[in-house]
Amino acid sequence: MKDQPDIEWKDLPAASPGATTDRFLHPDAGGSWDDLPMPQVQLADLDPQALADFRQRAAACQRLTCASVEEGDAALVEQLQLFHLKRAAALLFHAEPEKLVSGAYIRIGQFRRDNGLVEQHAIGGNLFVQLERSLALLEEHLQRHPDGGDARAPAAYPLPLAALREALVNAIVHKDYASGIPIQIRLHDDRISLWNPARLPEGWSIASLRTRHLSRPGNPDIANAFYRAGLIEAWGLGIDKLIAACRAHGIVEPLLRHEQDGLWLEFAFTRALPRHFAAGPASRGAGRATGEAKSEVAGEDAGHVAGEDASEVAGHASGYVTGEGTGYVASEVRRLVQACDGVMSRKALQDALGLRSDANFRTLYLVPALEAGLLEMTIPDKPKSSRQQYRLSSRGTALRQQK
Repeated sequence: MKDQPDIEWKDLPAASPGATTDRFLHPDAGGSWDDLPMPQVQLADLDPQALADFRQRAAACQRLTCASVEEGDAALVEQLQLFHLKRAAALLFHAEPEKLVSGAYIRIGQFRRDNGLVEQHAIGGNLFVQLERSLALLEEHLQRHPDGGDARAPAAYPLPLAALREALVNAIVHKDYASGIPIQIRLHDDRISLWNPARLPEGWSIASLRTRHLSRPGNPDIANAFYRAGLIEAWGLGIDKLIAACRAHGIVEPLLRHEQDGLWLEFAFTRALPRHFAAGPASRGAGRATGEAKSEVAGEDAGHVAGEDASEVAGHASGYVTGEGTGYVASEVRRLVQACDGVMSRKALQDALGLRSDANFRTLYLVPALEAGLLEMTIPDKPKSSRQQYRLSSRGTALRQQK
């Protein structure tokens, strides 16, 4: 594979002069990178809006007590075990953590089929903001109709936003921030690839990730804050949820591979085969084709490609779409289903959930519910209509009635 140089991004955030030394301070034993203190950061340096948004998330999912949510900033940070102010606190609540930690941002580029760059973005801000803004950009890409027609409705996206959300949340929580390299996402007409500078736990392989496993986040303090905010569970279910979302959408499972410097995850806009074709020749042919497409992508953005081990490349399409069951449903979507009463506007739903952030509501609640077929539009042929309203589908009603 021919090495390709890194892209010169025009809007890179500035890094502090000594930030690159972080990569040499990674504690290989007895602790984690995000647990180390950052003496130059004081409580007054944290963004009040970021702390307020976190309080809202934590209160909505009831993963912190009301007393904890209502306490002052110092008490809240202490409750999250981030005092004395740790690196995790800077990443979670500082307005510009990318100026304190080299590479603490997300890089997104859109490419033509010849790999020519169309547009590029560097998403900074605290980790919650990075997640929301990145998901908003990814959804814009999914909405674009290939022939330039009207924007796609969520159910017609080539892949589920819920799966991309799980992939991005996992990348943020498990990233090796000592590397000084950003998470990198490549957008193509037929696929989306995500590269994360993460290190697998000792003794783990890609196969370990695809089987039931205990939760071992690369950054426990960041993971704890994301859990308290209702963004993750605490049972190592991220990959399971990601694959389940792809199956429910009827597309092939994503390809996952481990390289020396990180993890590659690729979503192909390819429909899965019907279940009764899964074991036939067509299925095996599709597997070869998917593998070939993958080999053209891997390593394009990381600067170089490490030696490959076939055993480290995860299996791809299982060759089936899901049945009629609802399967795994994220806690945010369950809350939306419970809040939906009759026909409601987007604002009414958002108000019923007590959410202030439009982006948070859309990417974590509304779109996943539509993709899962639990919520439906009253004007499905005009998804962006100003008169658009929503109601539970038959599946959503069935889920709501479950005890």
